[in-house]
Order: sequence, then C-alpha cells, then structure tokens
Amino acid sequence: MTDPAEEKPARGRPLWLLVPAIAFAGLALELALPVPLIGTLTAGMIGCVVASFVLAILALLSPKKDIVAICIPIVAVYMFIIFPDQASGMSFFWEAIFAVSLAILAVRFGRLYAQ
Repeated sequence: MTDPAEEKPARGRPLWLLVPAIAFAGLALELALPVPLIGTLTAGMIGCVVASFVLAILALLSPKKDIVAICIPIVAVYMFIIFPDQASGMSFFWEAIFAVSLAILAVRFGRLYAQ
C-alpha cells in the first residue's frame, strides 16, 4: 500500500497539444475546402491565427512566462491578416511552415514552461 501523502498530484491534460491540433485541422480543412471562408482568409490561415492566440493565452496563464509564445500572434496577424500572400500561389506552403513552427513552439512551451 502506498501512503496518500507520498502520491504525486494528478497532472491535467497537456493543453499545449491543442495548438498543433488547431493549426493542422485548419490545414486539413483547407485541403478539403479550398475556398476562402471569411473575405480572403482560408481555413488554414484562420487555424494558424487561432492556434497562435491559444498558445499565447496558455503562455500568459502559465507561472513561467514565455515571451516567444506570447508574441507569436503578432507574427500570425501580420502574415495572414494584414499581408496575406495569396497572389503568388504560395499561401498553403507558408501556412504549413507556420503550422509546423507553431507545433515546435508548443512542444518547447510544454517541455520548458508548462507546469
């Protein structure tokens, strides 16, 4: 029998896993439905922007602050809302690169900053 005082507290689910899930779900939805949803914004763009805000909120709520994760929505809004690059046909490529970088930042946040 183990002593209840010696048991470790149960850890909650890692919420940082939502970040790559949202970003890649947006990319998958864009592949399935390749038309703009809101104005000129595609599902991949919306997924990346929402995922970056989720990461920033998680970073703000954690006891140890991660300045990179907090500032990533600025980059997402600049890339996908202010200056979307749809004319060159490379939009999906940049969305995929950004989603991968969000996944890397989320793993970094989960390992180093999430408690």
